[in-house]
Amino acid sequence: MTYLEIDKAIIDITQKICDECKARLAAIPMENSTERKAVQIEYGIYTFCGNAGALFNTDPGREKVLRGRQYFLWMRELPRWQKYQKTQNIFRELDDTEKLCLTAALQAELFVRLHWLERQYADLSAAKASGDTDNIFKLTIKIGAVKNMFAAWEAWRIENNVYPHMFEGECK
Repeated sequence: MTYLEIDKAIIDITQKICDECKARLAAIPMENSTERKAVQIEYGIYTFCGNAGALFNTDPGREKVLRGRQYFLWMRELPRWQKYQKTQNIFRELDDTEKLCLTAALQAELFVRLHWLERQYADLSAAKASGDTDNIFKLTIKIGAVKNMFAAWEAWRIENNVYPHMFEGECK
């Protein structure tokens, strides 16, 4: 499987989840405001996973997107990388083509983990400590939606034997 095929599969999964959530939202009656709010938050996070994670609305050419994300994620030393040593070590041992395959398979999830998820967990802890039920509600939905997207991406990676289990034991 080529890196562009892997990238397309991740984008297709992301788009499918976004579309399914949007359809669920459309089916919720307007008077069910709390339920609508929850699904709107969920939909926003799925869209975020596509836009910021997979960069699925960016089109200077997918190869250029992947090469740029590869540089952004792998070529710089980030303090946050300590949790992902296994992934980092595997990347360093690959040839250039396989580096692009690994990037295509993991870049969306890795970006969200490195640049968003940790902050959400910290915010949730603070909200729980202060008894801020509104933020607990929102953050629980956001984190749950991200975990759902991660699970869908991982299921595909396992099914296709494309760098499965890369995040096991390394982070939340």
